[in-house]
Amino acid sequence: MFGNLTVTKMHCKDVEAMTAFYRDRLKMEIIEQSEVHTVFATGNGGELIITSQSADRPISVAFTDVDIPHAHRALSDAGAGELIPHKDGERFQLEDPEGNTVIFVNA
Repeated sequence: MFGNLTVTKMHCKDVEAMTAFYRDRLKMEIIEQSEVHTVFATGNGGELIITSQSADRPISVAFTDVDIPHAHRALSDAGAGELIPHKDGERFQLEDPEGNTVIFVNA
């Protein structure tokens, strides 16, 4: 496996309604928020991100603590995208067979 699957990103049309549901109904803790996204703690260092960006893709998942050069080489034939700066490291992404986004990050 390439790193740890620790982030789930759900794309939506109404961030405010989704934030209220996960915060108020499911009692999840908000760790970051803006007009276009809310990040919730899921426990054990995981995150659930609700975002209005790219609402055409219902879900994205992210693997963290990835050996980026190794993973990028190993997944190049699966459509691994270009390396992009991310926080103090870098990331890349690809699409699974159903068109969902799979992100690989060395953070």
